[in-house]
Amino acid sequence: MEITNHAKSMLEKKMHEKNVNGIRFYFAGQGCCGPQFGISLDVPEQGDEVRVINGIQVAIDKRVTDMTEGITLDRQGNGLAITGGSDSSCC
Repeated sequence: MEITNHAKSMLEKKMHEKNVNGIRFYFAGQGCCGPQFGISLDVPEQGDEVRVINGIQVAIDKRVTDMTEGITLDRQGNGLAITGGSDSSCC
């Protein structure tokens, strides 16, 4: 996983506003293409893998660890965008 400097800047501002120390990738249910993940400004939960990526603490639910490999979190407009990762076909 990579976090660009543009995304890092935005995340640091949001984390400061919400008084949190990192982000968390979590299991968000099962879709037609398999497991889905979400991202939140949150603390790690028990069993999460915790990494520091470009100075940002990132907690990753073990159920979605494989899905986060090879992705890039970047700033796009006023939000964040995820690129890369698995390009598996769906339904």
